[in-house]
Amino acid sequence: MTNVTQSLEPPEGRIPNQRQPETTAPPGGRRNHGLKKDTLGVPSIFFYIIAAASPLTVVIALYPIIIGSGNGIGMPGAFVIAAVVLMIFAVGYVAMSKHVTNAGAFYAYVTLGLGRIPGLGSAFLAIFAYNAIQAGLYGGFGYYAGELFNAKFGTHLPWWLFAGVALVLCLGLGVQGVHSGARVLGVFMSLEITMITVLSVCSLFGGTVPVSQFSFEPFSPSVVLAGSLGVALMFAHASFIGFEGSAIYGEEAREPARTIPRATYLSIAFMGTLYAVSGWLIMNALGLDNVVGIAQKSGGDFIFVASDTIIGHNISLIFQILIITALFAAIVTFHNNVARYTFSLGRQGLIWKPLGWTLPNRQTPWVASVVQTLTIGIVVALFAAFDQDPFAGLFTWATGIGTIGVILSQLVAAIAIFVFFRKSDVDKRKWNTLVAPILAIIGLGGFFALTLDSLDILLGAQGGMAVLMLSLVFVALGGGMLYGLYLRLAAPERYDRLGHALNERELADPAPEAL
Repeated sequence: MTNVTQSLEPPEGRIPNQRQPETTAPPGGRRNHGLKKDTLGVPSIFFYIIAAASPLTVVIALYPIIIGSGNGIGMPGAFVIAAVVLMIFAVGYVAMSKHVTNAGAFYAYVTLGLGRIPGLGSAFLAIFAYNAIQAGLYGGFGYYAGELFNAKFGTHLPWWLFAGVALVLCLGLGVQGVHSGARVLGVFMSLEITMITVLSVCSLFGGTVPVSQFSFEPFSPSVVLAGSLGVALMFAHASFIGFEGSAIYGEEAREPARTIPRATYLSIAFMGTLYAVSGWLIMNALGLDNVVGIAQKSGGDFIFVASDTIIGHNISLIFQILIITALFAAIVTFHNNVARYTFSLGRQGLIWKPLGWTLPNRQTPWVASVVQTLTIGIVVALFAAFDQDPFAGLFTWATGIGTIGVILSQLVAAIAIFVFFRKSDVDKRKWNTLVAPILAIIGLGGFFALTLDSLDILLGAQGGMAVLMLSLVFVALGGGMLYGLYLRLAAPERYDRLGHALNERELADPAPEAL
């Protein structure tokens, strides 16, 4: 079988992913000092993945939607199904990561599997999706921070002021580097998980239903598959968004061939267990006969009501504080994801060259971080200028669009992984390179179809507005592909760099016209 990597090998026949002494100027010019290697271990990458998924946001914002509008008390089972599908997708994903070390994971994978033009399209799609999610998170942050601060201090500060503070803090951490960010995320994540665990444990003793009457009915197939299963699976899948970011940090990871797979598998298993078990305990504590009604009546305050019922002592105040830190942790993670995607493209001279610049000492993509911050700042400013609701508007719309974009990115990547291993003989394991990728395509394709069928719930919009917002996802994908076609016709030298996705640090310095 022909090895697909032959046409994409680094110059001079060097071995992909083998670190070579730099004899020429690094890609991106003298101002690119590369990303800092051997910086992140499994715990650090794990924190970034979990922070992106933001478990507390899932518990507070998505539990009531899945229970009230999805499959009711079958909610824990929906998380199990989503975790199984994503774990299967991860099999091929991490198998691919052993052959590709690149800050633009989806972009590199799709380039190698499906070609340069689809690869660039996937890069634009991923950048758009992560930017949209991050913009939405700023809306949620501003909303929750403003509600809490103004209520406690009797002020009337606007939501966008709090979002602006978060923008500055996030930029600071982005420039400081992933190691500093991982420390902050470690603290926030510990607090999040601790409170979810406390609520779950207290559910065994403080609910309205004694533990002796707890039922495993929420995991029964007849219950899980009942109601609006599509809505349940759609939001359950959205609860894991961010795990695919593990491969983005491959260049900065210690022993990436081991670190990336371990962090990926661990994060999916951890989140799946956390969501399913905590949901099962909380629902049983409130009473399976009553929990759907409580979720429908309380909406976004469901966990606040549940915590005060189960624990008491106005414990919901702690959850109100931690949802703010949880959202900020997710913001930092998506900021790093977007910065590394744009850095990857800038380093290769495929877009604005300065995006590939890094600081000499910290080796962080500072230009990409600044540009990404300014982009989100403009979005926040526009929503503020037009007096749009930060939660029902910015948070709901932007995170909904971003979720669709990430699911589509995962689906395209799954197809690319399958094709890559069909054309390459670098890995002969049938389960990892054939069976799992096929099952992942089927599962993710089903999730994507369910998402398109439930746009009104995901986006909080109907009719033409929902279609218009959905079209942005395909515009991002198509725009990237059209740009790739333009490069092939008008700038063949820059287009040729799209093939060097295995180890982009070894590319020759982009020509001045790439600026």
